[in-house]
Amino acid sequence: MNISINASPDIRRGGFQEFVVERMRRTLSRFADRIIRVDVTVTDENGARGGIDKLCRVTVVMPGLRQVTTSGMNENPLVAAGQAADRARRMVLTRLKRPKALRVRQRNNIATPSESHADDALTA
Repeated sequence: MNISINASPDIRRGGFQEFVVERMRRTLSRFADRIIRVDVTVTDENGARGGIDKLCRVTVVMPGLRQVTTSGMNENPLVAAGQAADRARRMVLTRLKRPKALRVRQRNNIATPSESHADDALTA
């Protein structure tokens, strides 16, 4: 599981990167063999104006499944990262619990509309 972090230098202060990497590893360790990559992006939504505005967005990439994207917002970027990590764990668990047959059926249904338009063009 490869974890990448993107945050501005003012947010990265005080061991932020090490904390976030460790938190993601602990939270998603159960699924580590199924996860290719975890991207963590932390932004300050309001800039210097302050407020509850640190947004942490976590994207989890797994082979054969759509990516999972979650977010957390808090005044403290470490808390926002923790919220996003917990939500990502729940969403990954939900995706993996879904039966494979249902995932295949959904993937085929997504491809079907474009095929039906091609068939309509041939008959016209």
